[in-house]
Amino acid sequence: MKNVTIKKNVAVLAVLCLTTLTVWSQQVLTLRDCRDMALENNKNLKISQEQVNMAKYDKKIARANYFPAFSAQGTYMHNEKQLQLLSDDKINMFNTIGTSLQNGLNGYIDPIIQNLMQDPTMLQIIMSNPELLSLINDLHHIEAFEAIDALGQEVAKNFTLDTRNVYAGMVTVMEPVYAGGKIRAYNKMARYAQELAEMQLTTEQQEIIIATDKAYWQIVSLANKQKLTENYVELLRTMSDNVEKLVNEGMATNADKLSVRVKLNDAELTLIRVQNGVALSKMLLCQSCGLPLDTEITLEDENLEDVTVPVYTNDYTEDYIMANRPELQSLQLATQIYDKKVNIARADFLPTVALFGNYIVTNPSAFNGFENEFHGFYNFGVMAKVPLFHFGEGYNKVRKAKAESNIYKLKLEDTKELVMLQVSQYEKQIKEAEQRLQMTTDKMSDAEENLRMATVGFNEGMVPSSTLEAAQTSWMQAHSEYIDAKIDVIMANTYLKKAVGSLD
Repeated sequence: MKNVTIKKNVAVLAVLCLTTLTVWSQQVLTLRDCRDMALENNKNLKISQEQVNMAKYDKKIARANYFPAFSAQGTYMHNEKQLQLLSDDKINMFNTIGTSLQNGLNGYIDPIIQNLMQDPTMLQIIMSNPELLSLINDLHHIEAFEAIDALGQEVAKNFTLDTRNVYAGMVTVMEPVYAGGKIRAYNKMARYAQELAEMQLTTEQQEIIIATDKAYWQIVSLANKQKLTENYVELLRTMSDNVEKLVNEGMATNADKLSVRVKLNDAELTLIRVQNGVALSKMLLCQSCGLPLDTEITLEDENLEDVTVPVYTNDYTEDYIMANRPELQSLQLATQIYDKKVNIARADFLPTVALFGNYIVTNPSAFNGFENEFHGFYNFGVMAKVPLFHFGEGYNKVRKAKAESNIYKLKLEDTKELVMLQVSQYEKQIKEAEQRLQMTTDKMSDAEENLRMATVGFNEGMVPSSTLEAAQTSWMQAHSEYIDAKIDVIMANTYLKKAVGSLD
């Protein structure tokens, strides 16, 4: 007995687990869920978001032009030869200047000494006087001339500059004082460009919402058609069985039996097509939502017996539309951007003033003679640039920029008219969809009553099978048109919200 109880509990637990896994494997999605996932996973929307980020960076780049710009430069250069300010002959002359003086002196005193040595009396005096003999010997080798040689060599060395390895570096700071209004214009353009990118992102979001809504309600429509077709197939199958019984009893002909079977085959083929359409539409919605294509999804409105049409309050004015329609705001921003381009074109031919400062360091340096050492200096000043005459280039550039600005202003006015025309068209579509909904509601009531009467008549043998088939077909068509009319009302109001700029 215990084993039987345990087996029952295990079976119940297995059923519960299987049911839970089935529920988890199928995602029930609302229209809001589909919108959110589509907005989160759309690649084009991510590109638009990156374009917004780029516009933000451009805005920061433009703002940086108000502040000083610092830069540093450095260089190293190796030269094959060093710089020599004197010729080789003059260098050699400075290197041996003392020796040259000694040789000149020797050439002057040697003849005198030789003449003295030829006189016996003077020779006796010189030889008997060691100091005089030493003096004569010293005149042939004066130490002062060696010092003069060293001094000459030092002078020659100073005229030879070691420039084989040259180092230089510079730090510069530049601060614009006046640029003809160009910096201010660039900053405003960058701000407008950011707002333009955000408006384009909003436009892209609204397009994704519209596409998601269309895919969502298409699935709902096809799912309802599938249920209607399934009911129709079941009715035809029941009807086929009943007709076969009537044939056996002699109350119907084989032609009636074959007619019902042909209708049943057509209905089953239609059901297969509708099922495939639902599957493909769900795959398309999964792709839009960033889900795997084989994900089992169920829409919230898919299994409802009827589609609920919300109560819409379309309250708007022309000023509201002009202020909230993203396309109009984009054109307005584009017009403002081109207005600033006029200022930039004009600024190119206005004076510019900037402050600058530099600190320069070099090796070799020449601030304390020529030294192979790092020494530096700074300078600062004011730089001004004044355009004088360019044969009308600036004037024509400004006129061209004004023409571009006028083009966008005209486009803006034209788009305003088209938007108001579009709003009027969607208003008429809403009225038409509401009228069609009222007509399909009445038609469906009549079709239901006609089907009820045909079914009762067929069961009592008073109505032929063809009449019941026609009644069933009329009911299925009326119900399908009724569901589609409700979806048309929903989508028409969604289109209108987008047109007036109030789409969430």
